[in-house]
Amino acid sequence: MKTEKKCPHCGTWTTWEKQPTDCCTSCNQLLDPVSLSEKTEREQKERVDTENDFLRIRETDGLGMIIVRKTALVFHIIFAAITWAFLWFVTTFSG
Repeated sequence: MKTEKKCPHCGTWTTWEKQPTDCCTSCNQLLDPVSLSEKTEREQKERVDTENDFLRIRETDGLGMIIVRKTALVFHIIFAAITWAFLWFVTTFSG
């Protein structure tokens, strides 16, 4: 959906498709630089989070590391299930 937005740099009205990379037709500056910086920060944080995830198996992992990561995942799931069951038991029968 196309709308119009006043350029914060030159003050002219220009078409805006509500994308962070939209530029002014007069001065060719970004119409929403804050949104673009927030988007790039969010994408960078997501990339760092996926790189630092220990349980994710990567293409470069050897057989030993794959076994370690899968074992850690199994223990993680078991721990979560026991914790969930304990919390369910306590909240259900607390009276």
